[in-house]
Amino acid sequence: MIQVDRLMEQRGITLLLMMENAGHNLARLSFLMGKEKSSYTVIAGSGGNAGGGMVAARRLAAWGREVQIFLPKGQDKLNNVLEKQLTRAKMAGVDIYDGLPAKDTENSLILDCYLGYSFEFREDELTEQVFSFFRKNNSIISLDCPSGIDITTGENFSHFQPLATLTIAFVKTGLLHLQPEYLGDFYVIDIGVPVDIYRSEIGIEWQPHFDPNDLEKLSKAFVQDPIQNVRIWRESETSKVGWGTI
Repeated sequence: MIQVDRLMEQRGITLLLMMENAGHNLARLSFLMGKEKSSYTVIAGSGGNAGGGMVAARRLAAWGREVQIFLPKGQDKLNNVLEKQLTRAKMAGVDIYDGLPAKDTENSLILDCYLGYSFEFREDELTEQVFSFFRKNNSIISLDCPSGIDITTGENFSHFQPLATLTIAFVKTGLLHLQPEYLGDFYVIDIGVPVDIYRSEIGIEWQPHFDPNDLEKLSKAFVQDPIQNVRIWRESETSKVGWGTI
């Protein structure tokens, strides 16, 4: 995804635009899944996922929902892009806090926007505190991948169970190897990445988990709905893993 981001920037599709698309789709699904909740709580880190979460918070607030953003690393760790997104969220009426929620969040839908595709395991107290918070909650939607997952290997360092995962643009290999309970309902969301970026400019090695036709099918499905529910299947005899839209 780092290479995808770079190629998109070269085509004039900025990180802010991609955040806007990701955050809007996150807000749409969160709105539907959180109708019985009294509020929404975004746990945001300091990377691109945080920006998507801030956009989602702003959108949800505009739709009349109570929303709060918590920044475990603190506002002083945000870059200029995230500072702009946070300012927009504040102006929409979103409450902003440093740290993690101290009060019960049982009646809130949690949006996990803490760690994304660039995660590398490191032992530190703050990261474990965030993972522990997620493990204590059972109403979580994760953006791109559940925080603490190696998206290449599928190794799981956090072990919490989200309601749903909305992965951005395309299916990541590591997510196919997660146990279903650590992924929840699985969706792919469209942020406007053209098919040819994957196929010709990156030259993805498709086998064994991907077929070139998957791109075409997903692209056509996005025309109907930018949020696509995905089913993962496993062959018990061969251990082969695959996926397809529902």
